[in-house]
Amino acid sequence: MWKLGIEVLDPRDAKIWGRCALLCNQASIDSSWTHSIEILREKLGDSLSLLFCPQHGLSGDVQDNMIETPHSYHQSTGLPIFSLYSETREPSFEVLKDIDTIVVDIQIVGCRVYTFKATIRACLKVAKDQGKKVVVLDRPNPLGGVKVEGPVLQPSMRSFVGPMEMPLRHGLTVGEVARLC
Repeated sequence: MWKLGIEVLDPRDAKIWGRCALLCNQASIDSSWTHSIEILREKLGDSLSLLFCPQHGLSGDVQDNMIETPHSYHQSTGLPIFSLYSETREPSFEVLKDIDTIVVDIQIVGCRVYTFKATIRACLKVAKDQGKKVVVLDRPNPLGGVKVEGPVLQPSMRSFVGPMEMPLRHGLTVGEVARLC
């Protein structure tokens, strides 16, 4: 049986991450429905200092296509939320200057055209460029991860909805996608 990355996270490992930013949304929960923000606040304390959200916002309530989400603050923790579907699609140098580690805990589905893969890719690129650590908390592919079908994206067609060459329906987990980035 699968255990989610957030469920096997060892607080002793988390202590070496320094100040952390968490990429998450409404589906970033454990098997008891506890949100990753709450879990990481408990395990990291004040080291969790920033939240990133992808397209559709932290709550997943901005559904209209191409509507950017503003930066804001998390209601119960007061943490700043930096939207990665706003005037920028990647964390800026200024936003990451006091961050040591980006923690990725976001559910992706096994479909190439969903934008969360592009957001993860952007976080990984910026982290590499700025010498930041990245921890990807893996989650299973909700489509089962067995069936792969459809055309593979041609390199010349890369975009925010197609950031890498993969079939339309892929069988990858979020951790496996991150390894391809």
